[in-house]
Formats: sequence, structure tokens, C-alpha cells
Amino acid sequence: MQDEILDFFEERDGSPVKVVIVKYFFLESVARLYSARLREAGIPSFIANANAITAFPLGGGGITLHIRERDLSAAQQIVQALDEQGSMPADEDFRNASLEDIEFQRELQKEEDPKRAYPLVITFFVFIILLVLLRAIARALGWVPNFDSF
Repeated sequence: MQDEILDFFEERDGSPVKVVIVKYFFLESVARLYSARLREAGIPSFIANANAITAFPLGGGGITLHIRERDLSAAQQIVQALDEQGSMPADEDFRNASLEDIEFQRELQKEEDPKRAYPLVITFFVFIILLVLLRAIARALGWVPNFDSF
């Protein structure tokens, strides 16, 4: 099996092989883990649509794991065992968030806001100090009229 290309399933006699989808995924990393488990069991597989779904995440679980039709029953048993085992990360997205999750994310954002504003505040004060210094230099050189004599 090491010499076989994972997405080329033509039989040795040249006859075509029917390829079927064994599972849909939201995340490419999870699909790669399932594919690795299938390959460990001697079932060649390949993943499709990973680049497109990663670049344009439209939801709906568009990443697919493909195998030969003749390996379907063995692959389904492995996939079912992995699903039941819970060792793989869950295919979750923002739509599964509870109100507690949303509040937690809001609190995280509140904590981060002052950290982001700190460099901006320092930059503002440095800019003001530079303006005052430039004005003082310009007055000393006589470039700006001095209105103190009124």
C-alpha cells in the first residue's frame, strides 16, 4: 500500500473503481485525523474540497473524506468508533454558542481593549510633546511671531 497514490483508486487490471464519501467535515484538521486512522487500518482515502472550504468557509461541512466503495463497511465502523470515542475535536461553529459562551467572549474583548489603546495613548502624547517642542524651536528662531508683546 505504500506505493499507492491515495487518490488514485484504479484497479490493477485497469477497471474503474467507484469512490464514495464516508463523512463530511467542517474542519480540515479533523478530516485529516479521520483519514490517518483509516490509512492505519489499511483503507486508502483522500480528502476533497479542503482548500476551497478553508479559503471560503461557507459552513455546511463541505470538506469530504473519500474511500473506495468496497471499503465502505469497514470505514463506517472506524468512523463510527471515532465519533463515539470522542477523541476527535467536535465539528462546532459559532451557531452552537450558548449565551454563556457569548458573555465569556464579550468579557475577553473588554479585557483586551485597554491593552490595545495603551500604545495609541502613548503615541498621542509623544506627538503633542513634539508639537510643543517644534513650536518652541520655531519661536526661538523667529519663524513664528511672538504675541506676548500686546
